[in-house]
Amino acid sequence: MNKLIIALVLLSTNLWAAETETATVKKGDIVGMVIENGTGHAVEYATIALYDNATQKLITGGISDIEGFFRLKGTSPGTYYLTITFMGYKTKKIENIIILADTKEVDLGKITIESNSKELEAVNVTADQSSVQYKIDKKVVNVSQMLTAKSGTAVDILENVPSVKVDIEGNVSLRGSTSFTVLIDGRPTVLDPSDALSQIPAGAIENIEIITNPSAKYEPDGTAGIINIVTKKNKLNGVTGIVNANIGKDEKYGGDFTVDSRYEKWHFYLGGDYNRRTMPGNVSSERWTQTNDTIFNIVSDGEFKRKMQTSSINGGIDWSFTDHDIIGLNLNTGWREFGRDETKKYSEWTDPATLDENYTSLDKFSRGGLFYSSTLDYKHTFGKNTEHYFQTQITVDGRNMDESSENNKVDSLNQILEGKMSEESGPSNSFRIKVDYSQPFSWGGKLEAGFQAHLSKSNDENNVSFYDTASNVLDYVYMPLYSNQTVYDQQIYATYATFGGTQGKFGYQAGLRAEYTYWLLESVKTAETYTIDRPDLFPTIHLSYDLPAEQQTMLSYTRRIERPRGWFLEPFITYVDANNVRRGNPSLQPEYINSFELSYQKKMNSNFFSVEGYYRITQNKIERLTLPFTPGVWLETYANIGTDYALGTEFMFNYSPAKWYTTNLMADFYDYRINAEFEGISKDDHSFTWSARFNNTFKATANTRIQLDFSYQSGELELQGTEEGFFMANLAVKQDFMKRKASVTLQMRDVFSTMKHENTTFGDTYYQHNLFEPNTPMIILSLSYKLNNYNSKNKKNGNGDSGSGMEDDGGSF
Repeated sequence: MNKLIIALVLLSTNLWAAETETATVKKGDIVGMVIENGTGHAVEYATIALYDNATQKLITGGISDIEGFFRLKGTSPGTYYLTITFMGYKTKKIENIIILADTKEVDLGKITIESNSKELEAVNVTADQSSVQYKIDKKVVNVSQMLTAKSGTAVDILENVPSVKVDIEGNVSLRGSTSFTVLIDGRPTVLDPSDALSQIPAGAIENIEIITNPSAKYEPDGTAGIINIVTKKNKLNGVTGIVNANIGKDEKYGGDFTVDSRYEKWHFYLGGDYNRRTMPGNVSSERWTQTNDTIFNIVSDGEFKRKMQTSSINGGIDWSFTDHDIIGLNLNTGWREFGRDETKKYSEWTDPATLDENYTSLDKFSRGGLFYSSTLDYKHTFGKNTEHYFQTQITVDGRNMDESSENNKVDSLNQILEGKMSEESGPSNSFRIKVDYSQPFSWGGKLEAGFQAHLSKSNDENNVSFYDTASNVLDYVYMPLYSNQTVYDQQIYATYATFGGTQGKFGYQAGLRAEYTYWLLESVKTAETYTIDRPDLFPTIHLSYDLPAEQQTMLSYTRRIERPRGWFLEPFITYVDANNVRRGNPSLQPEYINSFELSYQKKMNSNFFSVEGYYRITQNKIERLTLPFTPGVWLETYANIGTDYALGTEFMFNYSPAKWYTTNLMADFYDYRINAEFEGISKDDHSFTWSARFNNTFKATANTRIQLDFSYQSGELELQGTEEGFFMANLAVKQDFMKRKASVTLQMRDVFSTMKHENTTFGDTYYQHNLFEPNTPMIILSLSYKLNNYNSKNKKNGNGDSGSGMEDDGGSF
């Protein structure tokens, strides 16, 4: 493996040394760069079409790349016109393009395209972009259109995004799977996916990219794909900023700020946030288990209070020290804590009657601590072609999280009858490096290749204490029998290559990623070790075809992997509350996923329609299981149960019947099938599941907007039972002031108090029903103020360009 690393580094060095221009330009090449009017943002995947001026016959075409750059090669002498189209934007036409016999290249420079929907007021120009835009390999969610999530986090925004589901507890799933990867500006995060999404304030987000079938260039982790959070950054020279504050009922308050300065070759940015969120509500459960001829019954009912506090500070600097070289440093650190307090009244009895007991359970759980991340980026472009580049990224990150749970059974006088306390602590650190090289060819193809390494270590110590009621101590006593220490060591090395291009209206990309994984888990107490020493291959393919009348169809296949999370593997008991415990399974194998997608998009003036079909096969399916442990106590654990299949279709329709009204309808229908077996539990069954979202935006006045959205999630089939569906409605009103430099938004989430979480687990000798109902509606008032009109979408110069400054697509360099 060391020889492989050395070879790849030498290969990268040789590529760097070979700094030459792209192959000689053929006669008649036409080049240009497509940017968005008013922002200067590069427009990726815009359709370029070249027509003969006399016959109006289509001659050739292509699409713009990630920098907005395009090149049409080898055009014969003549006079032509060119059109540029992209969903949600007006068609741009450039006439009088003349190719002479000795012409080698015609450079059209920067070409601006405008959004279809515009509203002119005084000196400000505002454009309502589609809430979701479709590109060849991803969906891009425009966060500015999500008023009902204005004061929330990335999790709140994702409630109204195609392919994504958010349950009542804030757990995010992508196409029915909670296994996905989260990136922030193209960089990995040290936090777990749902934790990372709940950390990022909505006010700091520019857009969110949903990548359900990533290419071989991306790490293959995550059953369902990648969610990339793109944060706000200024594209103009000068200093800009934005400040947000919010307050709501039930101890909800917080704020965030971003300051951004760009001057010629330098770019500085700094941001910070603090948020506190609580969610009170009611919880109830009913369960029974049978042992021999005795049935143990437990019924509980009570109140809960979910709590979350987060704070972070993020800053960085970019320096373009030559026309072809840029280096950047990003630093991020923060603190987060989440937990719950529950007070539940229990009744326990047996049939036949040998037990009849009533008591109260006081349960507390918390997890929190510090985290940090530092990333160094460098990119070098060769010549004028921005597609020809070398780049590298180094990331060092870590966290030190402590977890504790305390469960006390008390009598009517609040005296402790039984108590357990579990504490877990330990640092986790990781190091990542990746090297990427891109080489375009004059005939239209492009080769990308690179190397990546991810090394991580953690050391978790778990201590368990029982409350001593037998002596006069009346305190918790450490129990070494139930305490453990676990050490993790994971090393992943990968190399990849992709090759793609366009031939007329046909686009293609094929890729292959090779990985080697070494993984070690050691239980210090028992001296047991578990290892994985395995190579893997991950092929990908993406195809696209541009149909007439602004239509496009795309087909893709990827192979992915979902590795077990740390707590899935811990081979010891952790007490959740007086009646529930958790234990991991160190023998878990990773899931392997084969994913197929076929999509179609049709643009109709300012409206568009899309449909996506997908088929996903997951082998070694990892399932969370709930099983009887001891009389009255249930065990949560994890196991590879078999194979599951998801065959589905997603629809999305954007429609603007009037200037003052825009509607968006999203629906997902899929058939879920599971073929599983675990310790006598077997299931070969399927269920039809569907969800729908209906979003409506009304422009009441020039400065007032009202947004109302509805969503429904149907019930789902699980290995051991069912998950019930629920309906929810949200309402928001936004008022702009001071020429849109300030705004106030009032939000009401779950207007009709219909949101709930209800599931049933059952088997031959057990049954459990749980109901979780938060106190709703949730009401939040938020205030936003822009310094120097931070939203660069409202700024443009006379020709529509955004001025000077390094273009930034929001991802890593």
